[in-house]
Amino acid sequence: MSAATDFHKRLHGEIGALRFDPLGYVMYAFPWGVPGTALAEEQGPEPWQRDILQRLGDGLIGTTEAVRAAVASGHGVGKSALVSWIVLWALSTVRDTRGIVTANTEGQLRTKTWPELAKW
Repeated sequence: MSAATDFHKRLHGEIGALRFDPLGYVMYAFPWGVPGTALAEEQGPEPWQRDILQRLGDGLIGTTEAVRAAVASGHGVGKSALVSWIVLWALSTVRDTRGIVTANTEGQLRTKTWPELAKW
C-alpha cells in the first residue's frame, strides 16, 4: 500500500470519528495557533461558537428532537464562520449529506454565507 493510500485511510478514519463532534472537527480541520497561517494568533472558536458546536454534537447523540439554536448578535462576530464550520463538518463526516442553508435574503447568502464557506 502506498504512503498516499495510508494517509487517506488514516484521514478518513480520523475525520469519520468526529461524526458526533462538530467542535472536535473544527479544532482538527483548521490550523489554530499554527505559525505562518491566518489562524496563528487564534486558539479556536469563540466561547459562544464552542458552546453551539458542543450543544449540536450533544444533541446528535440523542436524536429524539431536532437541535435548535438561535444567535442574536452584531455584525462581524462570527455567525457566518460558525455556519461554514457546521456545513463543512456535515459534508466531511456523513456520506451523502444533504442540507438547506437559509438567510433573510438571497443577497446575504451570496455576499456573506457562501464567501465565508469558500474561505474556510
